[in-house]
Amino acid sequence: MARVFKVTLMSALLLAIVSLGTSEAKADPVTFSTSGIFTCAGCTGSGSNSVTFGGGMGNALLITFTGLGSTSLNTPTGSSFGNFQTFVSGSGAAGVSGTFTLTITQTIPVAGSDSFSATFSGTFTASNSGSGVVNFTVTSINIGGITYSITNNPLNLVPPASNNGITTVQGQITGSAVPEPTSMFLLGTGLLGIAGAVRKRFKSRNE
Repeated sequence: MARVFKVTLMSALLLAIVSLGTSEAKADPVTFSTSGIFTCAGCTGSGSNSVTFGGGMGNALLITFTGLGSTSLNTPTGSSFGNFQTFVSGSGAAGVSGTFTLTITQTIPVAGSDSFSATFSGTFTASNSGSGVVNFTVTSINIGGITYSITNNPLNLVPPASNNGITTVQGQITGSAVPEPTSMFLLGTGLLGIAGAVRKRFKSRNE
């Protein structure tokens, strides 16, 4: 009987520990937004999220980055970090080149911001031809224990006639759940209580 009681008690204790561990591994909620800035020579709008490059035959290429507004998710999860869009006017070809900075601004769980650095280049026409690429040289950042990673790098930009010229930056967000001091205290006191109960039970049986 004592052996059965001991095994049952130890099983319950193990279940409690596993349950606590599972609860502490829960997803971390995160709230963030994104923005992007192009830097380029020979373009209009350098230092903003929308730049224009001129080409031959009255051709002009507009490339714009649209970031996310305040977005709340539970990690780990995949997420868009924003969209590039290309638009060409005229009948010639326009080339693009420069650098791009994608910034993540986090408000929850810890406020802060960090950036991915990238270069971009390519040639586009108004028809479904041409290509461009964004190559991120920084692909992972960490803000307050939350890691943001670019998952489609290098990113091939589609020409204007494909998907309205829209290309999405895909990312992965992961957290690092840390056991709360209160939970650890409760676990410790619970273990002590169980140990005391076991000792008292077996002591009374042996008297």
